[in-house]
Parts: sequence; structure tokens; C-alpha cells
Amino acid sequence: MAYLIGVDEAGYGPNIGPLVIAGTLWRIEDTHDDLARVDLYDVLGDVVARKPKATHLAIADSKAIYGKRNDLSLLEEAVRATGSHLSHTFPIWGGVCEPDLSDDPPVGLAPWYEGWIHASPTDDVAMRIAERTTGFADCCERTQVTVEEVRTVFLTEKAYNERLATIGNKSTVLSHASLGLVRRLLERVAGQGPQAVRIVCDKHGGRDYYGGLLQHFFPETWWKILEESRGVSRYYGEVGTSEVTIEFRSKGEGFLPTALASIYAKFHREVAMQAINRYWADQVPGIVETAGYPVDAARFASDTEKRRQELKIPWETFWRLK
Repeated sequence: MAYLIGVDEAGYGPNIGPLVIAGTLWRIEDTHDDLARVDLYDVLGDVVARKPKATHLAIADSKAIYGKRNDLSLLEEAVRATGSHLSHTFPIWGGVCEPDLSDDPPVGLAPWYEGWIHASPTDDVAMRIAERTTGFADCCERTQVTVEEVRTVFLTEKAYNERLATIGNKSTVLSHASLGLVRRLLERVAGQGPQAVRIVCDKHGGRDYYGGLLQHFFPETWWKILEESRGVSRYYGEVGTSEVTIEFRSKGEGFLPTALASIYAKFHREVAMQAINRYWADQVPGIVETAGYPVDAARFASDTEKRRQELKIPWETFWRLK
């Protein structure tokens, strides 16, 4: 057996809404001399495509398949079809996809997250999701490929700001959350005997050097630098009995497990943005929705300022500081 892990984020740039980092863990039954040559797009090509098709499940960079705002159908198809056997709990900030990987239910959430449940799946996509789920499961069984686990770090605005105050750097907040997620997924592999593991993460901001971070999160592992460049940074180390290669690359979504992680992260962030916009629509009738990105976020902050003060909602709970 061998394992593939992909990690990606959604919400790194905005000032409003959560930063979400997702990771997918895949098991492949066949052994391979070079995991870098294993392309799940080829293996699962009967049912998976890089672009939306009537006959295939679209798994690609979430930016490429996310249509107009509030149309989550393609993201939802991928999440539901690939995760039907996983123990997801909705709303998505509880259960498997939980803040900071805690196994305890989240507490102290902002009012827009409390009591809001995403209607999923919606009636108009339920039948298509059922078809995609069956097709994906059958293809995985034939090719002996399994989505073993999906984990998501959901950093609310408040949690993000607390991390930022401690760490001091936005890129390092992302790196710490991502590598904490990698460590958690590798724990799932531990105990399975000697395994080869390939991990691909999308690059974290403009960072090119990750050796120190890897040493911090895996202090018992000596990491060998294979390459450090603008395009890709690659490292090799033995984590327990596993031989691990980890890559941080630009456009990491070309690796299917990372593309699926991108979709999970984006879906969860957009569901959260629905909750935020729904809450403020009730509080400030007629307000225009926001996607949370800086210029429009400033407009949204101005439009909600009076009501936020009346509700005594702290700025750090509403606004991500960097």
C-alpha cells in the first residue's frame, strides 16, 4: 500500500470570513516505485475530469469549477460524492470538519455561525450527487483507491486573529495550520507498517523554504532538502515507519488529492459566507452581500458598523486583521 495526501486553503486573502485549510488522505493498494508518477486523474479517468462535464465528476482547483457566487452545486457534488462514506456533520464547523482539529464541539462562535444549518444537498442536485457518488465509489473499488479521510481546519475570524497575534505573520499562520493538518493525517497512516507517502501542498504565500517548519512539527525526523525554488520545494524524511516526500508547489491543485482539498476548503468557506451574509441581511435590511475580499469587505464593514456597535460585536470577531 501507499498513501497520497493533498492540502490546500480557501480564504487566505479576504478580511471577512474564515480561513479554511483542508487535507485529503488517499490509500492506493498497489505498491509503486515512484509515487510521483501516480496520476489519479488517469487512474480515475472513467469518472473524474479536470473540467465540468455532464458525464464526469469535476475535481480541479476550486477557482476553476466554482461558478457564480452562491452556486455551490459543483463544489457540493465533489464533496458529497467523494465523502459519502465519511462521518461528516453539518453545519460544517462541527464534526469531522472542525475548528483547529479539536474533537470537542466548538464553543464561543460568532452569532452568524450559531444555529445556522446549510441545506445540503439541495433538491435540484440531489439526484446528480447520488449518481456521481455511485460512479465514484464503483471506480475506486475497481482501481483499489480509497479516500481514507478528509480533515479541515476552520479558522474563524476570531481564531485567525488569535493565531496572528501569537505568530505575527499571516503566511506562518497558514503554514502552521497546514502542517498541523498534515501531522494529523499522517497519524492515520501510523501503525500500518512501512508505507510510502507523497504529500503535495499548495505554496504558502511567497514562502520558498519550509525545512524549519517541518523540523518544528516533526522534531524526530531529519528532513533532506530535495529542491527549494520558486516553483516547488521538496523534502524527504522518515516519519515513524513511513517514507514521506512532501512538496510545496505553485498550482499544487494539478495533483488530484490537493485539488479535492481545494474543493472541500472552498465549499466550507462559501457555506460560511452564506451564514455571514444571511445574518447581516437580517440585521441590516437591504445590505448587499460580500465575498469578504478587501475592497468590498471595507464597504461591508462600513454598512454594518452602526449595528455591530449596537450588538457589541468586537472588531476582532468580525474582521481578520491581515
